[in-house]
Amino acid sequence: MVENDKDELTIPLRIGAGSFATVYVVGGGSVAFKQVSQPTNANVLRAEYHTLNDIRSRCATDSFFAVPRGFAFNNPLAPNGDFVTSGNPSFSRHRQTTPFITQEDISIFNAPTYAMDRVPALPYATQMFLRKLHFPPSISTKTGPALCRLYFGKNFTGAPPSRFFNTQNFPLDEFRYRQLISKYPYLPSPEKVAAGMGEMLSRVHIITGLDARDVEFVLGGDGFSGFSFYMIDFNQVRKWSKTVEGVDELVSAFFTNDPYYPRPRPNEPLYEAFKSAYMGEYRSDMRGEAFITAIEAEQANRDDATRTTMR
Repeated sequence: MVENDKDELTIPLRIGAGSFATVYVVGGGSVAFKQVSQPTNANVLRAEYHTLNDIRSRCATDSFFAVPRGFAFNNPLAPNGDFVTSGNPSFSRHRQTTPFITQEDISIFNAPTYAMDRVPALPYATQMFLRKLHFPPSISTKTGPALCRLYFGKNFTGAPPSRFFNTQNFPLDEFRYRQLISKYPYLPSPEKVAAGMGEMLSRVHIITGLDARDVEFVLGGDGFSGFSFYMIDFNQVRKWSKTVEGVDELVSAFFTNDPYYPRPRPNEPLYEAFKSAYMGEYRSDMRGEAFITAIEAEQANRDDATRTTMR
C-alpha cells in the first residue's frame, strides 16, 4: 500500500518478470529498470546492456521494430562499484531530449540493474478488447495485457487453453492479430510485421554478428492511443562465426526461440514476407542463402516427423 505521494514516486512497480530478471518502473515513468534475479549473473546483465545499445545504434535506426535505449547499468555489489552510463543528457534548445539516469537514481535497486526505455503499455481500449475476446471467464482482472508477444509461428485456433495464462504479456498469432486489425484497420498487415522480423533478424546476424537467441518481438502502445513494435531481451544472444558453415548456429537459435517467426514453409505468405526481407538485407551474400535453405530443411524434417508420429 502506498502511504504518501513520496512512496508512490519511489517504490518500484513490477511490470514483467522471468527467470533471469524482473522489470520495474518507478512512479509510472517512461524508464524501465531490469534487475537480475541472481547477482552471480551481473556480468550477463552488464553484457546485455551493452548489446542492447549496440543493436539499437547499428541495426534499428530505420527498422520496422524499434529497440529500447539503454541509459545506465549499476552493480552495487561490485567491490569497487560498477556504474556505466550511456552519456550526458542532450537538449534541443531548452528541452531535454534524452533521459539521463544517475547512479543515485538507479541505486534504489540493491542488485545489479540497468535502466532503459520503457515499452509503453497498449492503449486501455485495446486491453479491454483483448480481454473480452480472449481471456478465460475465470480471470476477472480489469487490467492487461500491457504488451502482446507476436507469435507468428504459432496457431492458437482450436488449441486447449494454457494452464499458464499471462494477463500482462499476451500472445498474438496471425488470426488474433487480424482480429485486432478488424478494430484498428490502420495497423500494419501481418505480412509487414513478418517482414519486419526478417529485416531485424538479418541485421542482427550480419551487422552485429549475433545469433538473436531468445529475443522477443512485441506489440506495445505509443503512450497515447496508438501502437509500437519493439524487439527486446538480449541476455541470451551469442556471437556466431559469420561463415557459411556457421549458419547451423543460427538455425539452432531460430528454432530455440519462442515461435515469433513464421514457420519456414515455402509459399506461405507470412514466411515469404519474412524471407524476402531477410534476404533483402543480405542481398547476394551466400550466408543468407545458406541460412534460409537450412531453416527450410529443418522445418521440413520436423513436419515429416510430426506426420509420421500421427499415423
